[in-house]
Amino acid sequence: MAKKNYSPIGASAVDAAAARAAGSEEYRAAREEYARIRELRKTNPIAAHLRERRFELGLTQQEVATAAGTSHTAISRLESGAHTPNLQTLRKIAVVLDEELLVCFQRNVDGETERDFAAVA
Repeated sequence: MAKKNYSPIGASAVDAAAARAAGSEEYRAAREEYARIRELRKTNPIAAHLRERRFELGLTQQEVATAAGTSHTAISRLESGAHTPNLQTLRKIAVVLDEELLVCFQRNVDGETERDFAAVA
C-alpha cells in the first residue's frame, strides 16, 4: 500500500499534531511526556524542569543519578515532586544536565521588585 502524502499546509495545529501522532509512536510518547510535565509544572516547577531537561537530553533517570552521584530512587522522587532536594544535590544534577544552578533573592523596595541572582558553587 502506498503511503499517502500529508501536507500540513492549511491544517490546524491540532489536526497536524494529530496526524503526526497517528504516524509516530515516538511522537505520541513525547507528546504525552510534555503533557505530564505541563501538569507537574503547576505544582512543582523544579521537578518539572528537571524532568523536562532530562527528557530533552535523552537521559534516563539512572544515567542522571549515576553521573550526579545519587540514586535512581532519589531522581525519581525529585521528578515526581515527592521530595525537595537540597542545593548541593540540585547543583550536581544541574551539572549533569549541562546547566548552572542560580539562587535568587527577591525583595520589594518602594513598590518595586528587586532580584539578586547568584550561582551556586
